[in-house]
Amino acid sequence: MSDEKIHDHDRPIWGASAIAREAGCPTRAAAYRLLEAGHLPGRKIGRRWVSTPSQIRGALIGNQRGGGRD
Repeated sequence: MSDEKIHDHDRPIWGASAIAREAGCPTRAAAYRLLEAGHLPGRKIGRRWVSTPSQIRGALIGNQRGGGRD
């Protein structure tokens, strides 16, 4: 195993519920819809979504500045 440490902002967040909490979404379903539409960054691995705090924060900051996806 590598000596590199995983920083908190790079740790994986597994599942739409956990991603919803990180993104401040009111429900898991809301996060799921945003993930499916590509408005929140994430990948589906099997049946679960995965993302990182830094990816989510980057997307939210980009959206606040008007730099979100079209």
